[in-house]
Amino acid sequence: MSTQLQSTALLLFLRNEQDEARYKPLADSQKASAALFRRFNRYAIQQARRTGLPLFVIQGDQQLGTTFGERLANAYQSVFELGYERVIAIGNDCPELSTGLLLQAAGALEQHRLVLGPTQDGGAYLIGLQRSAFDPVAFANLPWQTDSVSEALQALTDEAVAVLSTSYDVDQSETLRRQLWRLPVALRRVLSRLMGQESGAVFQVQWRPFHLVLLRFLGLRAPPFAAFL
Repeated sequence: MSTQLQSTALLLFLRNEQDEARYKPLADSQKASAALFRRFNRYAIQQARRTGLPLFVIQGDQQLGTTFGERLANAYQSVFELGYERVIAIGNDCPELSTGLLLQAAGALEQHRLVLGPTQDGGAYLIGLQRSAFDPVAFANLPWQTDSVSEALQALTDEAVAVLSTSYDVDQSETLRRQLWRLPVALRRVLSRLMGQESGAVFQVQWRPFHLVLLRFLGLRAPPFAAFL
């Protein structure tokens, strides 16, 4: 891994699965929806870890701030304060996210202050920032969770922005069903099986708990967060 990439970190920013299930009911029960989001989390973590880049996960109560923008800005700040020069934030709601795409973003971030993975609805599934492009206040005040956030992000810098391929985020069951064919076979089978509960199918899924190493830091505005090492 190049010296430049050693200064790049990945940030996985998540709600708790139960909260995701309430806000985005992808199946006919909250339990089934939560199971889907646990699988999304697992997939995102697998793809991120395969890059070899440091991965930090900030989830649920570990997030600090009143608004989404404040919480995400504090998450970025906490990773920058660890000494990283570049941070790439992702969520769990873009099943097309891959190891190759993350490495492409990391490479682009060496040459650009901002790397953006736009979604079809005007949002973003990936945001890579160099430390020099990060203004916590301006970042927190962007029109988050609207169809203009992608455009607003590109306005953060006067320099050219590296824009990745457009993808989609999963916020409705219809969206997921329409896009299943685009996913890797193994992931598609798992998601199809989980979504089968909508038609009355009975299934049981066992999840192995992730092994988290809780890192505690002094003087950070953001709370302690979990790192998958």
